[in-house]
Amino acid sequence: MINKSPSVIAVAMLVVIGLIMLMPTVVMFNKVLKNDFKAEYVDLTFKMGLLFLMGYSFIRKLNIDRVAGLSRQYPWRFKYLNFIPVYLFIIGFLGVYSRDFGLIEPTNLILLLIACLMVGFAEEYLFRGVLQSIFLKKYAKRKNGILMSVLLTSLFFGFFHLINLANNDNTWQVLVQVVFAMFIGFFFGVLLLKTNKLIPIAITHGLINFFFSLALLPGIKTIQDEATNAVSFAPIIVFLPLLIIGLFIYKKLDKKEIIQKLKTENIRNLESD
Repeated sequence: MINKSPSVIAVAMLVVIGLIMLMPTVVMFNKVLKNDFKAEYVDLTFKMGLLFLMGYSFIRKLNIDRVAGLSRQYPWRFKYLNFIPVYLFIIGFLGVYSRDFGLIEPTNLILLLIACLMVGFAEEYLFRGVLQSIFLKKYAKRKNGILMSVLLTSLFFGFFHLINLANNDNTWQVLVQVVFAMFIGFFFGVLLLKTNKLIPIAITHGLINFFFSLALLPGIKTIQDEATNAVSFAPIIVFLPLLIIGLFIYKKLDKKEIIQKLKTENIRNLESD
């Protein structure tokens, strides 16, 4: 698999992810739970759990744990960089701070947190852990190959969000999401190479989703929220700093260390064969 074209692998991955995400299992969960919100997020947790296991299995099977950020051999460096997206937590919370939190069911809040964290782990393990590593193995030694690998991974990560067209008929809203997903995907891709660790990034990703999803909680979500269908380009502006910071971090990457990781994994793969 790892010797195949990374773009072919990426397309195949998107197809598999799409098939899993479009499974009509939410109907089954709704029959059991008798609650639309709980059924939706239990279903999301279930599907993302499957994708997380798929990503984790591929990382282990392909022996790419070093460049994927799951090896204990490399320390967690530049930890402070993981706190840069905290401003997104604040923005997400400010969007709902004036609402009455007393109307929220604690079980719904916990379920939302679990689902969002599972999304973070599934997407990071698949895209940064698996796909970015495969691109790096193919292109890292080329001129600007590391930059191209991170960019291509972030592009496919953005395209993945087109799946939201299945339940959102506002095409422009989805396209805006595709764009800012590319921005955050690029930032996370560079952050992984700089810090050596995938799990903190997955947690950060999940928490960003959580704070921006608070407005969807029953008790907070209002009739006005449901009626609003206008396209806002604000998310692109909000996430743009991550792209800019990611470019600065990229310039400071130790490219020789990244290539050495890849060489070590190639040797280990040959030995295992």
